[in-house]
Amino acid sequence: MPIPHPALSRPHQNPRQGAWARARAVLAAAVLLAAGLFAGAVPAHAATYTFKGVVKGKLTATATPAALANAWVGAYTNDSSASYVAGAWSAADGTYSFTVPAAGSYKIWITCGNNACADTYADKWNGDSSGAYNSTPLAVTDAAPTTTYNPQLEAYGTMSGRITNSAGQPVTAAEISASPANGGQYSTVRPDANGYYTLAKVSPNQAYISVRDDSGQRLYTEQYWNGTQGVDTYTAAAVPPGVKWTNANFVLKDETVLEATVTDPAGAPIAEMGYVPYVFNDATGAWDGPQMGPLTSDANGKIYWRMTVGKKYKICVFDTYYGEPRQYRYKSECYNNAPTIDTAVVLTATAQGQRVQANMQLEVAGLSLSPGRIFAYGSVQAGQTLTVDPGVWGPAPVTLTFQWQRTKGTETTDIAGATAATYTVTAADTGFDIFAKVTGSKAGYASYTDTVHAGQAGADATTASKPFTITGTPSAGSTLTVDHGTLTPTPEFGPYYDWFVNGVPDYRSNTKAFALTTADTGKKVTARLSVHAWPLQPYYGQASVTVAAGSLTAPVPTITGTAKVGTTLTANPGAWGPAPVTLAYQWFRSGVAITGATAATYPSVEADLGKTLTVRLTGTKSGFTTTAKTSAATAAVVAGTLTAPVPTITGTPKVGTTLTANPGAWGPAPVTLAYQWFRSGVAITGATAATYPSVAADLGKTLTVRVTGTKSGFTTTAKTSAATAAVVAGTLTGPTPTITGTKTVGSTLTANPGTWGPAPVTLAYQWYRGSTAITGATAQTYKLVAADKGTAIKVRVTGTKTAYTALARYSAATALIG
Repeated sequence: MPIPHPALSRPHQNPRQGAWARARAVLAAAVLLAAGLFAGAVPAHAATYTFKGVVKGKLTATATPAALANAWVGAYTNDSSASYVAGAWSAADGTYSFTVPAAGSYKIWITCGNNACADTYADKWNGDSSGAYNSTPLAVTDAAPTTTYNPQLEAYGTMSGRITNSAGQPVTAAEISASPANGGQYSTVRPDANGYYTLAKVSPNQAYISVRDDSGQRLYTEQYWNGTQGVDTYTAAAVPPGVKWTNANFVLKDETVLEATVTDPAGAPIAEMGYVPYVFNDATGAWDGPQMGPLTSDANGKIYWRMTVGKKYKICVFDTYYGEPRQYRYKSECYNNAPTIDTAVVLTATAQGQRVQANMQLEVAGLSLSPGRIFAYGSVQAGQTLTVDPGVWGPAPVTLTFQWQRTKGTETTDIAGATAATYTVTAADTGFDIFAKVTGSKAGYASYTDTVHAGQAGADATTASKPFTITGTPSAGSTLTVDHGTLTPTPEFGPYYDWFVNGVPDYRSNTKAFALTTADTGKKVTARLSVHAWPLQPYYGQASVTVAAGSLTAPVPTITGTAKVGTTLTANPGAWGPAPVTLAYQWFRSGVAITGATAATYPSVEADLGKTLTVRLTGTKSGFTTTAKTSAATAAVVAGTLTAPVPTITGTPKVGTTLTANPGAWGPAPVTLAYQWFRSGVAITGATAATYPSVAADLGKTLTVRVTGTKSGFTTTAKTSAATAAVVAGTLTGPTPTITGTKTVGSTLTANPGTWGPAPVTLAYQWYRGSTAITGATAQTYKLVAADKGTAIKVRVTGTKTAYTALARYSAATALIG
């Protein structure tokens, strides 16, 4: 099973308890330190330090505790972090055992984690505490290296009931919560539409169980469960193990409240309007304001303030810069249309549950300024200089005025002549709290004043061993670091740093270090530190730098590839930084930029012949200075070499047949090709085409073809094919002849040879009687004689042509001659 991790929380406190709890924690830490009981103390002698025991669970107040399996028992550091050290899960019989690495005191946490028993049993810390904050540490020492601790988990309680108001109506806008008095697991639920609720996992022992109106309108007073009923006083209830409170009903009383509505001249509500409710102090005769704030109206322009019956109240509103900016600002006012509290109308509740209404419609004071975040820093000792940084105000320009003030008690006075952004503390200031007041004004806009505390003059304060400065290179990609030396005394919490860019809070860091990015270039970066170590006066430090453009890492580029026409050269930029850097390329021909040559590669062209080539790389990056680097020049570009395959010849080497030269793929395209055919090595006059019709002169000879490629800027190249076989005689084409004429003795027959080729072809004729050649019958015509009667006649046509094989064709025989 995975190791569980506790969720640390403070004990449940009302506001008055906070200071005492902090004092107790500091005192307890001092006692433990004096006793040497902090976890991690190094023992005098090495030993094995063990916690062991049996975990039991108790279901009810009267039930007998039983062994509890799968419960986690863990040791945690005895400090505010309660960091995990070691632990173990209990076995089936509830036993557990684990070792810790060193002698010391440890907080022990027992929990079911995510196991089934987690639905039944509440977590606890040793000392029967529901939270780590008030737990009692257990120790292991060299003298007693084994500590037996038998923890007992107790079952959660539950409670159910109904929440109504004094009229018996269900209250649904409420929250019922149970918070252990010593901190720990918090449970909460909301009632249903009829006001009924069931609250599970109420931690045993002591818990604050309350019902609180969360309507946002302060309709009802808060009530607490005391174990038997709901009461109005802040109290904790004893929660027995496994208790099941039913009919735990709450009847909420109506709140006695001042309900003010703040609107603009058109009657629209004004949200986030600052207000101060004053109550008359019968003992002093003064109107006292609350010791809390800022107080602002809600989204509906509403103000709710709890009243005590019979007490006198006044309420004043003033425009504030908390929350979202708005277009207009409004004039301050007290109820009812009174400019100051002195003339404000008194409001009094005469009965419990009364809602006293006050409507306040405000006049527009002007457009809204955007004030800067003012900050005062420097030493408040006599002779030292204080400075107030007003921050960035807008819309620019805004006129700023300064006034330094002294305050003691409730009396504040302006320091005569102290109207600059700096002020030198004098001996007369000793014992006074020094404030800087900054007022921004602009025509058509409502003026705004803000005040900041610089410290009490002459009082002991936290100090720094060095002046507050910012170190590091103020450029993109660098890290700035605050340096102020050592703070004395060491702050209990922090220190925490605030960073600003052009006066705007920047939350990238709350430590000493601030990493600059390109977006910071040209801007003012400010670091502020506020250290509070009561009862000493605070330490305030500030320093600023302006971020300059960064410098790129820019190597000299190189060119790879052969400086030759038709060859592609490549620019190698090297490693530019900080990455990413945008690179632009420009190629040059003997120092002159080549139009369009702006890629990382460049194919050399004819115009480059005899020239040198260089490439210039220009690196750009936001926040950095643009940088250009140029390569060394190449050697002079030489003529290119054509890609020239050996041509081939297709076709049959035979008289009368056309042969074709196949040049292959020459490059780089386009390449001009010229052809020359050869007969047994001798150029054939006029045979300069890609095709060649073989002629009689080729008979018995071989044929080749030479292809010559030319291209400007490239060396002329010629390639010759392999020779064909010896050219053989051509083949004549001749159709079957036909015979026309009357087939009777005395008539003349004519042989029709058809078309022979390739022309011209010499034709010879021979007539046959049956299968016997007729002597002398060798003309194209033949006159039938008596001997032919009763026989069939045919003719043979023989074609001859130089360098061609003779071809004979026979006609079909005629019918018998009559």
